[in-house]
Amino acid sequence: LALQDVTEEMGPTSFLLKSHAKKQNDMFKNGSTDLKDEQLRNADCRLATLNKGDVVLFDARVLHCGGANLRDGGGDRVMFNFSFRNPEVIGDMGY
Repeated sequence: LALQDVTEEMGPTSFLLKSHAKKQNDMFKNGSTDLKDEQLRNADCRLATLNKGDVVLFDARVLHCGGANLRDGGGDRVMFNFSFRNPEVIGDMGY
């Protein structure tokens, strides 16, 4: 939940679409640096620029990362973060 607007200059979270699939996750976790670089170059990526009050829901298996917070126009990001999972699911969720 965004408690303030989040602009590109603030380094919003990037999400790599369709990276939640086992093949994509395994490639990233176990692949060579060259393979990871290729995967990232070819990824369909979306920035989570947000308005105050926006919510982002995503599967934690989706590869994601924060961006650079730029000196000009950047600033602290104030967010309320929470997670949940099915108690029947066993194993590492990657976080």
